[in-house]
Amino acid sequence: MENKSLTTCWPDICDFTQDLNIPPSRWKKAWSTHELSAKRLSNATHIFRPRRILETGTFEGLGTWVMARALAKNGGGEIVTIDYDGDPEVAMPDADWRNLDRIREENLASAQKDFPNVSIHFIKGDSRKVLPDLFPSRWNHWDLFFQDSMHFAAGIQAEWDIVRPFAAPHAIAVFDDVCLDWWKLGAHLTGHADFCLGFALRQITQQRWRFKSTAEGRAQFWIQRRD
Repeated sequence: MENKSLTTCWPDICDFTQDLNIPPSRWKKAWSTHELSAKRLSNATHIFRPRRILETGTFEGLGTWVMARALAKNGGGEIVTIDYDGDPEVAMPDADWRNLDRIREENLASAQKDFPNVSIHFIKGDSRKVLPDLFPSRWNHWDLFFQDSMHFAAGIQAEWDIVRPFAAPHAIAVFDDVCLDWWKLGAHLTGHADFCLGFALRQITQQRWRFKSTAEGRAQFWIQRRD
């Protein structure tokens, strides 16, 4: 992991001029990684050169593909990506979820074939139950954490509480598709909004994390460990 500043590198992370040639989304819901968000992920992977990437919220596997492509150009690495069947807040036929499973399997297999120097391991399950088995028995640290599974304060915080102790020096975490309506301060602080501003404030007051946010594409909140 390169010792570079998120703040200093932010203009390069937000350079949208490259063409990623991302495989097209094929599922019925347009929930895949937004193109601008994907370019930020790709740029950051190239700049900071992580070796171990953790992703929650695999979905179709297109974000995984983007990060694997960038890892491959850097010389290789590992990705562990986690997702679970269905969504308790979305009513949809089981056949649609099975179709998503098929699309995800095909995309991940394609990424593994296209980028053989990147190890891609998919784990199916609730991240809050799966992550404790990953650390520290399989990994003792992560370099880049892409959080794109649970888009509510309690879910985000639960994942973060598990993975934060294993952040490598200068590690980057990206929280995707979050609520950045800072004017909802009261709701954020009480944990009732989609993304809790209290989460951001805690990282700042700990003086261990610097942060950036953006609403281009889908809103993202980025933090970097200070060392």
